[in-house]
Amino acid sequence: MPIRNPQDMLKLISGFKNQDPSIIVSNMVNEAANQGNPIMANLANLIKEGNTKEIENVVRNIAKERGLDYDREFKAFRDTFKL
Repeated sequence: MPIRNPQDMLKLISGFKNQDPSIIVSNMVNEAANQGNPIMANLANLIKEGNTKEIENVVRNIAKERGLDYDREFKAFRDTFKL
């Protein structure tokens, strides 16, 4: 489902209710890795290894490159899934 507006995002998120967020994220990363994204392939390997410190570093760098505040975005993610 392509995300074109906030309503599309809400529809996507509502489909995640009662699912483990770590599995959702892992599936999204694996899908991007399978499409040939080398950063996501690296991230998928880190997830398999359980290397949480390096996962955080990669995600912080991605957020920084996109002009996002990792801590604010992660808090919003946790709030969305009530974690």
